[in-house]
Amino acid sequence: MHSILAHHSPATLPQRVAGLWARAWQSILMQATKKKSPPLAIPFLAGRREEQGTALLPPLFSGLCPQIIGAYSANQLHFTAERISALVNYSTSLPDSFLMAGGGGGGGTAPLPPTSSHYHHPVLADEVDEWMDAQPSDVILDGTLGGGGHTEIFLKKNATVLAIDRDPQAITFATQRLSAFRETLHTFQANYSQMAEHPQLPADGKVDKILLDIGVSSHQIDCAERGFSFQKDGPLDMRMGPNACMSAADFINESSEREILQVLREFGEEPQARRITQLIVERRKKSPFTRTGDLAGTIEQALGRFGKTHAATRTFQAIRMRVNEELTLLQSALEASVALLRPGGRLLVITFHSLEDRLTKQFIQHRAKPFIDDPTWPAPRENPEYFLTLPMRKAISAGSKELSANPRARSAKLRVALRNDRNLPTSYLS
Repeated sequence: MHSILAHHSPATLPQRVAGLWARAWQSILMQATKKKSPPLAIPFLAGRREEQGTALLPPLFSGLCPQIIGAYSANQLHFTAERISALVNYSTSLPDSFLMAGGGGGGGTAPLPPTSSHYHHPVLADEVDEWMDAQPSDVILDGTLGGGGHTEIFLKKNATVLAIDRDPQAITFATQRLSAFRETLHTFQANYSQMAEHPQLPADGKVDKILLDIGVSSHQIDCAERGFSFQKDGPLDMRMGPNACMSAADFINESSEREILQVLREFGEEPQARRITQLIVERRKKSPFTRTGDLAGTIEQALGRFGKTHAATRTFQAIRMRVNEELTLLQSALEASVALLRPGGRLLVITFHSLEDRLTKQFIQHRAKPFIDDPTWPAPRENPEYFLTLPMRKAISAGSKELSANPRARSAKLRVALRNDRNLPTSYLS
């Protein structure tokens, strides 16, 4: 039996579940009653990964899972992850502190099923598959492993994948999920600008193809504990990895008014940047910002809310980009990609907002020009950075079918470039 549950707080779970699943579960509960299943009040516990579960999940969770509860009451307390996954499949992520579950008598001794539907759902999967055209002899570098969705596509084509991610949780999750490919998957915890430092690079230091999927993952957004979302209260963090120089709270509470204003304008393109900055500076005098809900609520209270877009959307984007140095690292990663690709190699870059796409577009189009010109020159000159060719100039967007299944793909753009056979100067990345 399969069921899809969204785990929320006890206060919100009944409302969220009741409307969506009442009809489906009505027949299940009726069948359980006919079979005289054990009472549905048997507790179902969750706990930290390193501990046995002691925290009661909301009662409705147990009520909606009669088969699990029945099995636990029959002393089948030590389920494997596969057995639990066969009964319950979560559609949203749980906080990292609650990753084990079990029956009341056994404590949380079995891992909860991974949030696969959101953690590793790859955007533009068909388009990436087509343009990457992975071959068994290829060495492909995935600079943004995430949940391993794109990497899995390449591995299934028998390519060798060198995967990078700055998030240790992503590395752990994807490595476990793709354990069947342990011979051809080689992970490295770093940010994509450090791709040349991957310990499993071939002897010549070159790869055949590179994918960069820029931006925050759905899992990071959905997990309140990571502090990326203004819709779920959590610590004001936003760090994609442990090596980030600061947290979002550090930036908001310690940066000067001028720096905050500049970040909101440049990275968030926020028309209300000055007003929001003044609001933040005045409010932090009373008490520092420590929670996402506090910051988002403060901004919304001052600016109001019009339409579907939350007033804090651009502010959160800007802070996240500053904390993780996203544009700086993207520029470095693009430069490194050109140096790592073999002649004929492919570079695929997926972006999610205008700043990333503009930077990527300008980078690859400049390096695809054999000649460059300037009004002050008597004639065009050879482009010393002519290292790429463009199989198509326009970006590729998601189709209607993908958009209906994954609305977050609406802003995704894929750009493709091919490495030409020109040799790089020795000073290219020095």
